[in-house]
Amino acid sequence: GDMAAAGATAKGSYEGGIGDEMATFTPVVSSILEYRDSMLAGGQLQPLEVYRRPDGQQVAVVWPAGMIPAFFPNFVGEVWIQPGRDASQGQIYRHKAQGGLPGPGSVALVLGAGNQLPVVALDILHMLFAEDRVVLAKMNPVNDYYGPLLRQAFAPLVQRGCLEFVYGGADVGAYCCQHELVDAVHLTGSEATYNSIMFGSPQPSGSVRLNKRVTAELGNVTPYIIVPGPWSQADVEYHATSVASGLAQNAGHNCIAAELVITDASWPLRQAFLDALARCLDNLQCRAPWYPGSAERIAAFKRRFPSAQALGRPVAGKAQAHDHIPAQPWLLATGLAPEQAQVRQENWGGVLQEVALPNCNGTADFLRQAVDFANDKCWGTLAASLFIHPETQQQHAGVFDAAVADLRYGCVTVNCPSLVGFSATPLGWGAFPGHTPQDIGSGIGCVHNTYLFDHPQKSVLRAPWSYSPQPLWSLGQVGLGAALPAAFRFMASQHNPVLALAYLTAVALHALRGSWAVAKGRNPAAQQSLGSPVGGQ
Repeated sequence: GDMAAAGATAKGSYEGGIGDEMATFTPVVSSILEYRDSMLAGGQLQPLEVYRRPDGQQVAVVWPAGMIPAFFPNFVGEVWIQPGRDASQGQIYRHKAQGGLPGPGSVALVLGAGNQLPVVALDILHMLFAEDRVVLAKMNPVNDYYGPLLRQAFAPLVQRGCLEFVYGGADVGAYCCQHELVDAVHLTGSEATYNSIMFGSPQPSGSVRLNKRVTAELGNVTPYIIVPGPWSQADVEYHATSVASGLAQNAGHNCIAAELVITDASWPLRQAFLDALARCLDNLQCRAPWYPGSAERIAAFKRRFPSAQALGRPVAGKAQAHDHIPAQPWLLATGLAPEQAQVRQENWGGVLQEVALPNCNGTADFLRQAVDFANDKCWGTLAASLFIHPETQQQHAGVFDAAVADLRYGCVTVNCPSLVGFSATPLGWGAFPGHTPQDIGSGIGCVHNTYLFDHPQKSVLRAPWSYSPQPLWSLGQVGLGAALPAAFRFMASQHNPVLALAYLTAVALHALRGSWAVAKGRNPAAQQSLGSPVGGQ
């Protein structure tokens, strides 16, 4: 509660109140439980299933497991293994179990993200358990107010000498990177920060000056591909809400915020979808661009797209972040030709653009063109989302499968925002393999991956077309601040089914109450959304 309250105070508090911040801690809780199970299994936690694709590539089904399907019915999360590799797990722990010496030990430096505390926590946990290192965590000055609270939460690790925290600016980070006791570095941040560490300047030039293992997650211009199909009005509104939710979380200050919607210019329902998307954003409170530099990026977007719609409900006072940063409207630029879109750098704020691909000769051709545009034009390879009706999936099964396989992204989500892929911590999280220090893109390496696969290539998460009550990520979700404590206790008590069921019942009551509030129109942000989705379709 204290961490969520600190975040809400610094960033501003909106429709969801403290629950918006609290919800982001869900993957931290789940990852701790999953790492525990992996440690008890000697790094060999059994996947739900391992199968081979027609080309021989191995795929491990890992999520949701245990009683978690109660929250995520009919979801399927997969880790795709690098072609030609086996789905081996826990190499470090296999080596130890076979009598190998553990080595002298090593220190990893985690350069914490400034936008989200769960990113910092998950990076720490990965280096501790997946890489078997002790960790020095340097907090980002943007959110270093979280540091003492996170240190308190991880007190058992601190007390055993496995974890410690430091504070300061770029000079402290550079000193820690170069320190002789630091063997590995992981950062979540920007391409410029990575280049400064590796080359001494924001642009790569000359030879690498840091001869250590350096992994990084550096963001992405996240594409959301909207596949034409026989969508009902309820479908249109449900998935417009999902796209808007993918933008709105954390005021758009996310490496996987929805940045670009890709549509078929000839889709008869395209305008209905865009109208629903605009309604969702217009019914949503404006947000304060609290992250340093984000207000300037939003202003640049507005200059580039002067006809962009300004949307959202002003809320005086309440929608002010720390230091009285004023809230700004959401900006939605639609009808852009492919060459008009801003796709070479993150916008990092409450702005969204739509590219309507012309001259698509049917659904299959659109899918191929959309994948090519995402792969070849959009900066980064971290995450992409694809929304496709079940009937369209069946009618174009081969083309759909090829689209998922061909998307060169570390995480591909189907029928849900990319943020769900981040939150499902058995999946890997990181850039698609292939970047180099000289051309770093979205980064190198993979975190999360709590089943400890040795050679992950990408992750794929398939969600049902729709379900109710309200999805956890939905703009229409209310009462999270009351529901989430019981949800966390449910997750932690799965070994005791009776106790877990009691907590699950409490969560269900809160969820139903939230959905009832939406149905009654008591939540303006969701009043226009969802229609009448059918659970788990």
